[in-house]
Amino acid sequence: MKDNDNVGVLDTAVRSVLSCILLAMAVEGIFSNTTSAILAIAGLLLWTTASSGICLVYKLLGIDTYHKPANH
Repeated sequence: MKDNDNVGVLDTAVRSVLSCILLAMAVEGIFSNTTSAILAIAGLLLWTTASSGICLVYKLLGIDTYHKPANH
């Protein structure tokens, strides 16, 4: 992958599953419109970060689950 990726394999899998769950809950219409919109936005954000391998929040916090730390 690219050098700027910061989302690891396990992290990607968790984000993918959560995004599917949130998007399904949003589409089902069991919540109010506002709640469904929030669920859809959260699901899309998780899906985007899982697909691209880049999480801007991780970049701001200096977290990197993709690259293994160098052995000293």
